[in-house]
Amino acid sequence: MRYFFLIYAFLIVLVISIFGFRGDKFSKTPIRIFPDMDEMDFVSYQAEDHFFKDGMGSRKPVANTIPAGHKLDGSVATELQGYGNKSTYLHTGFINATNYGKGLPAELDLKGHKKKANQTAFLTRGKEVYGYKCAACHGASGDGNGVVVKHGFKGISNLRTSTLVEGAMYDTLVNGRGKMGQQGSDVTLYDRWAVVAYVKLLQASDKIDAPKADK
Repeated sequence: MRYFFLIYAFLIVLVISIFGFRGDKFSKTPIRIFPDMDEMDFVSYQAEDHFFKDGMGSRKPVANTIPAGHKLDGSVATELQGYGNKSTYLHTGFINATNYGKGLPAELDLKGHKKKANQTAFLTRGKEVYGYKCAACHGASGDGNGVVVKHGFKGISNLRTSTLVEGAMYDTLVNGRGKMGQQGSDVTLYDRWAVVAYVKLLQASDKIDAPKADK
């Protein structure tokens, strides 16, 4: 009987030493008998990874990938609510393998006098998305003086003076550049181009001559 209690006590001590006390914090990774994918290898945004031939850790979606919760029915309207899985200008901002495109994709259906309602809704959406995705850094007016600058973060681009064409802006928004991380993972095709159009609108507003007083 005495050996039973000794063995029992030893097992208790062993279990506690392996699993620790509930709620306690440790600096080292805990021992998990069944990890269940709690810890997985990952690559930080825009980090290098020589596992891949091009050295880029960030990978593009597999061709024809369909986002969870979406059903592609072949219509342009449904395509615009996706996150990009093709090589067209609408999806990439490139008109060929090396050159960015200028202007907005035809799929947005914005051209023509009768499309005024589409244009208004498009720019309104662009302003909305810009407000919660971009303004914190680039400022509400796009001048690069967002709230993060007041907290010491420097080097924010002034979008009002940017010379990037629409395709380059789109690519920057989707994949990131410099200090800016990628934003395309949770911004649809329609919203991406809407932001680009709104930034171009901000730039155009600077080109309007101020009224001059009569002499």
